[in-house]
Amino acid sequence: MGSWVTPPLPIDFGKPQLPSDLPPMTTQPVFSSSSSFSYEVFLSFRGEDTRTNFTDHLYKALCDKGIYTFIDRELVRGEEISPALVKAIEESRISLIVFSENYASSRWCLDELVKILQCKQSNQQIVLPIFYKVDPSDVRHQRSSYGDAFVHHESKFKDDKQKVLKWRRALKEAANLSGWHFKEGHYEATFINNIVDGILSRVPTYWNVAKYPVGIQSHVQDVKKLLDVGGNGHRMVGIWGTSGIGKTTIAKAIRNAIAHEFEGSCFLPNVREGSLVQLQETLLDKILGKNLKIGNVDEGIGVIKERLRHKKILLILDDVDQLEQLENLAGDDWFGDGSRVIITTKNRRLLNNREIELIYEVKKLDCNQALELFSWHAFRRSEPPKDYLKLAQRAIAFADGLPLALKILGSHLRGTDIRLWQDTLNGYEGEPYTHIERILQKSYDALDHRAKEYFLDIACFFKGEYEDYVLRIVPKIFIEEFVDKALITIEGRMILMHDLLANLGKDIVHKESPNDPGQRSRLWFYEDVIQVLMESTGTRNIKGIMVKLPKAAKITLNPECFRNMVNLKIFINHNASLCGDINYLPNVLRWIDWDGYQLQSLPPNFQGNHLVKFKMSRSHIRQLEGFKHLPNLTHMNLSGCQFLEKIPDLSGIPNIKDLNLSGCTSLVEVDDSVGLLDKLVKLDLSECVKLTRFGTRLRLKSLEELDLRNCKRLESFPEIEVEMESLWRLNMQESGIRELPLSISYLTGLQSLNLSGCFNLTGFELRLLYCWSTLQELRLAGINFVTLPECISKFVSLNELDLCDCKYLLEIPQKVLPPSLDTVYLDDCTSLGKIPNLPSEVEDKYLSLINCVGLRGYDITENSILDQVSSHPDSQFQITLPGDEVPKWFSCCKDATLVKDEYSSKVVARCEVSFEIPPNLDWETLRLVLCVVVNKGNAYGVTESPLLKTGPGGAETSVHINRKKVQSTSYEVTESHVALYCIPLLNRSELGVGEELTRLQQGNMCQIIFEFWKMPTSVKILCGVHLLGHQVADVTVDRGQRQCLLPDAMAVDDDDDDDDDDDYDDDDDVAKMPCGVHLLGHQVADVTVDRGQRQCLLPDAMAVDDDIHDDQHQDNELLSLTLASKTSLGKRLCGSDFMALYDDHRANVGAQEAQWLTLFTEPADHPKRRHIDLNEEPRQ
Repeated sequence: MGSWVTPPLPIDFGKPQLPSDLPPMTTQPVFSSSSSFSYEVFLSFRGEDTRTNFTDHLYKALCDKGIYTFIDRELVRGEEISPALVKAIEESRISLIVFSENYASSRWCLDELVKILQCKQSNQQIVLPIFYKVDPSDVRHQRSSYGDAFVHHESKFKDDKQKVLKWRRALKEAANLSGWHFKEGHYEATFINNIVDGILSRVPTYWNVAKYPVGIQSHVQDVKKLLDVGGNGHRMVGIWGTSGIGKTTIAKAIRNAIAHEFEGSCFLPNVREGSLVQLQETLLDKILGKNLKIGNVDEGIGVIKERLRHKKILLILDDVDQLEQLENLAGDDWFGDGSRVIITTKNRRLLNNREIELIYEVKKLDCNQALELFSWHAFRRSEPPKDYLKLAQRAIAFADGLPLALKILGSHLRGTDIRLWQDTLNGYEGEPYTHIERILQKSYDALDHRAKEYFLDIACFFKGEYEDYVLRIVPKIFIEEFVDKALITIEGRMILMHDLLANLGKDIVHKESPNDPGQRSRLWFYEDVIQVLMESTGTRNIKGIMVKLPKAAKITLNPECFRNMVNLKIFINHNASLCGDINYLPNVLRWIDWDGYQLQSLPPNFQGNHLVKFKMSRSHIRQLEGFKHLPNLTHMNLSGCQFLEKIPDLSGIPNIKDLNLSGCTSLVEVDDSVGLLDKLVKLDLSECVKLTRFGTRLRLKSLEELDLRNCKRLESFPEIEVEMESLWRLNMQESGIRELPLSISYLTGLQSLNLSGCFNLTGFELRLLYCWSTLQELRLAGINFVTLPECISKFVSLNELDLCDCKYLLEIPQKVLPPSLDTVYLDDCTSLGKIPNLPSEVEDKYLSLINCVGLRGYDITENSILDQVSSHPDSQFQITLPGDEVPKWFSCCKDATLVKDEYSSKVVARCEVSFEIPPNLDWETLRLVLCVVVNKGNAYGVTESPLLKTGPGGAETSVHINRKKVQSTSYEVTESHVALYCIPLLNRSELGVGEELTRLQQGNMCQIIFEFWKMPTSVKILCGVHLLGHQVADVTVDRGQRQCLLPDAMAVDDDDDDDDDDDYDDDDDVAKMPCGVHLLGHQVADVTVDRGQRQCLLPDAMAVDDDIHDDQHQDNELLSLTLASKTSLGKRLCGSDFMALYDDHRANVGAQEAQWLTLFTEPADHPKRRHIDLNEEPRQ
């Protein structure tokens, strides 16, 4: 039998649908995950502590996100952990260890822990600790309940001291890993969400390849050899073969196998059917995570080359049929070193013309593989029953080794008896088709009449559309039938149909009347459509029309063009400007999608009783006469109808779900009946600037979204008569509403509330809302707050708060901020005089203070950054505030300069910094603080920059360790502002774990590259770098002299030769600007102090937590280290930066040392540090 690649998730194959006379199944499919892991997460926990509370909630949250998690439900255990448990640990990608109060009292938990750490070493398993109501230091040093547990263990296992020692070492190793710390008073739901988000970032996503991927694995291995993943340079590989042979399936399987080895990956399906601009936008969005809008193809090429030239990416272009597509999506050297491009195509000449030498030809399946694949689809087993063997062999001969044919033929015959098998196979004999055409035609012929009609609708009109969209016209029962018979697939909620099947459907329609389009049932080819509409040659045979021109154009309609189309059910206009009068529309129409309709009303005869969807956005329609009884209508879109003045009684449309009236700038009134449509899910009245009322009462139990944005003349909000718990989004931004009713409390499920710019709103209090546990986004921009209402703290799920343009807001006390809040916008809050601290519980934080003039000159300190940074290794923090210089505590500061980019040959603004990272640091927890300052001034001596343009500014920073990119981030920068961004040094979601990290640690050269685009020409750009991390090696402190084991000088990458700079020694050719890197981190190793001489083997400036002197002090305290250049006395005196060395024996040191050895009293998890000049006189 052939080999196969396994699908990404376990498959439920259901019960076999074989006739009763067939033998019972003796085999079951054995397809495992695409990864080598049986579980994504293994949970280790102490049952009596957390089984029925925290761990159970965590397990459910992981499962709800689709994370396949192992949890041991056994309440009673034996002497040793079971083989099944050992196997589960070994086959898990990630182990989550829940350290609770009594974890160490269980020998089984400790044995689990030892096994987990063994897998960390041998299998590169990711291990993440959770400290649940316990101090990480107590776990690390076995104190408190952990110390008590080991008193018992040492007594019980006094003859096996090695076992106890192994447990102690395991606890210390695990507690030194970065994880999550839950303290009393924290919100458990928020804490669990943070853990789940962290796990999701480490779990790779797999694409659905095939239900039964027989023979795929060998293809994957062959293509991987051609790709040479991990090698240098750029490489393009073509996958070539006939239709239906599995090129796309192979490409998906390759993507699953290697995508994790790249910084980003993008799979562009059906390239030949897509717009080049849309494909370029999709590529940028997938790699950068930003929805960039591209004006034209040439602009797209420039943006791709500019933004992706340093990124190592995997790009897969599926079903390419034009050389132009390759030239505009993947040019030579567009992407970073190590990038790979895969192209699937039926056209080998295209690959040759592109000079792609690495071409993989996909061969047909051999007999054994073909029989196996056919058997899975026909019998849901790997081989046919004996009675069917000869029939199956006959069937695969017709399929001729094509996977698509085998799949469709097997699905067609599944569950039928031998007689029908014989009749079907006999029918293939003598057919004037190729093998694949016969099989597809027979599958279509086997459908009943209604199924055939819907199949043709999908083939001609709805291929590639979202399932929810298609379900409005095609009943779900037929969608399920087509999936079952392998005629369509559903991926990412989209209806997909193979080109061969779509072409079959279109060919069937074309054969209805080869020479007269008006006699066919469906029209989609633009020349046929134009002929029928302009010449009025349509007939009663036409059931559907789709107008899709190569380029938008004007078509003048014949007034009687629809007169004879009495059976027309579907009319879709994508991009034509259809002008001219229309005297008639068929009453059987179910689907009207006609943007830009140019008449003021619909034909008087049209009743629309059968309408399901009615879309006439941006039309000239003024009234909806006749819209009185539309029982089937579920979606109505009249957005942008600038002449529509009134919406009549809608009670005759009881099943409406989506009503879009946005941008109807003349609309004054919507009938009160809109408030009683109990099936309405979405109501959009945004930008209806003249609207004065839309109902007096609301009973919309199904409503989920209500948008009243910019309804400037709408002054009152309707009374809410019933609880509307389904409403999750309410947007009243810049509306004229003066008062909200007390019944607003009925909106108990709100997640997003926008009251920004509601300047007329008075008397409203947030405490009236009853969505304390659900609200996640609150926008109050422009509201005249002086202080923030304290009730905001009760919105326990709130993560985004917009207070922009609150001119009178003075400060934001930390106590009023909910614990889950991670994003706060305070732009243009001109009275704000203090930077707020965001809650410590959240990992990623963003604080925007643009144009907060009261903060100009505010000295953002190192302490304020430390306060904001979570102890979690992947935490990030970004802040933008007014300023014109890099903060003084940054020991690395450098100007950006104009250089010629080696890839694009364009001139770019760039700043590069290189330095050597000290040894004995925990690389997994190192983080960078980046700083960018843009000031006015023609620093580059040019009036017109070749690259820099006027507009919103952007920056990208990439981090390289030993020439390998390990992190990159993009962000916006604003003139006369300071942008600070704290990120992990290593992005583990992009970097391999274990082996890759070990390889990086063999060297420690770090290079940081800043690049800028679309900046004003007359600016000066400053860049700063700051480093945070953990010290993991033992440290010896001697009280004599201080010796720094770090290099005397930090290397700075600077290509500019400037021997005339007066700030530097003549013999210095290392750095143009003073450059050092300041280290902040956690000291996790023991510290030994010799009370005689004082010799510090740390660098000149370092804060050390002395766990021996103060057991109450957290030993994972942040420490600070300055790496100083010996030539750094020019602009910034890095050598004078000093951090306090903690020591409570102050009587033994002199006055100056006493000043240096300042004892800090801040909490351990919020360490405070200050700089002291070594030359400063001691205070008396």
